[in-house]
Amino acid sequence: MTIRRGSMASVDSREGPRLEITAGMRKILDYPRFRGPARMLILDANYFFEPSWRRAAESLGWQTASVPSAMTGGLTREDVRLLFTAIGEFKPDFILASNFAGMDAEAMFARFFEDARIPYVSWFTDTPRMILYDRKLHCSPYMVAATWERAYIPHFKQLGFQHIHFMPLATDPALFHGKPSAHYGRNLAFVGTSMIVEAEEAWEKLEHLPEITAAIQDAFAQGRVTRERFAGGIGAVIDPALLAPCTTSERRHIELCLIYEATRRQRAEMVRRLSPMKIEVRGDAAWQRIYPAAGGSVAYHSGLAEYYRTTAVNLNITSLQMKTAANQRVFDCPAAGGFLLTDAQSDIAEFFDPENEMAVYASLEELEDKCMYYLRHPAERDAMIERAQCRIAAHHTHAHRLKELEVFLKDRFRTGRTE
Repeated sequence: MTIRRGSMASVDSREGPRLEITAGMRKILDYPRFRGPARMLILDANYFFEPSWRRAAESLGWQTASVPSAMTGGLTREDVRLLFTAIGEFKPDFILASNFAGMDAEAMFARFFEDARIPYVSWFTDTPRMILYDRKLHCSPYMVAATWERAYIPHFKQLGFQHIHFMPLATDPALFHGKPSAHYGRNLAFVGTSMIVEAEEAWEKLEHLPEITAAIQDAFAQGRVTRERFAGGIGAVIDPALLAPCTTSERRHIELCLIYEATRRQRAEMVRRLSPMKIEVRGDAAWQRIYPAAGGSVAYHSGLAEYYRTTAVNLNITSLQMKTAANQRVFDCPAAGGFLLTDAQSDIAEFFDPENEMAVYASLEELEDKCMYYLRHPAERDAMIERAQCRIAAHHTHAHRLKELEVFLKDRFRTGRTE
């Protein structure tokens, strides 16, 4: 293959470095797509979902292959060699990656996947505005944006994505399974990072923009930092006139600051309110600055399921970047046999029967009341866990998500055609 270069004058341009596919390689690449059990190539960026994708695919009778990749920074020469070798030898129906893993800033790989007629699916589980910025050059007829949060669909459309698939989070039953425990190690618990360090670092990145930092503080003070506003972009929270001179990188750091600071405040306030009830907190060391009794982190792939199962009431609070979405705890905790009390996201009401399969709260005041209620009613907790487990097993595993994705892709890319 050779590389042809075009103009890079604009982020909207579809020109740029392009790998030229020879006639011999075209013969190799023109294999049928989606004509039998799916063949999925995973770009492995060491994200926690990737082992679950492999297990889910195997349960469906699919074939999988993986090559090393990265969400940040570039691919090594060896990474690129392994990618091209896997495409030629494994002949995937599609490529699956997390949060645009494997994509270069100049979109050379996006153009290659387009020219090779191989669908590239990125499952976005963080706000795409911080990943894609305002770049449109990655979009192609073979690029698929799968998003866990519906509020970002307009952003994908604005960038020019033709294929957008709603793909909520899910659980891995190989990791999260079990009956409710008869014995509990603690009454109330929250497992998660404090976001203290992340917020401090985000504020530091904006020290050279005092008007922006003052505007962010004002937005918090005036109650404008809400999920509803944030879903519309940082211009719905901060005066667009202040944002106009900011670079793309600065806008990204503003968005990060809003997410981290809002999440830090939410989690700190939840723990403060529940400290008289002896809430157990597990996460990063920074928790001890505000809650000295906090303990260390719990490993996702080994200890978390048992921790959920041996806690009477597990607590959940959703990040600012999710307007409607259900986060990972909503699926993992009940699947593990744990009881979850979560904030009332609209997707939860769609996926579960609230107060029958999932306990929800609408305010921190209601959270306090419901913590006391459910601690007094263990039979209700156990019954709710069992109903939630049935729902998750029937609809919300990674195998369900992959099967739904396969239907979406077959409808658009069967045998490699896009018409």
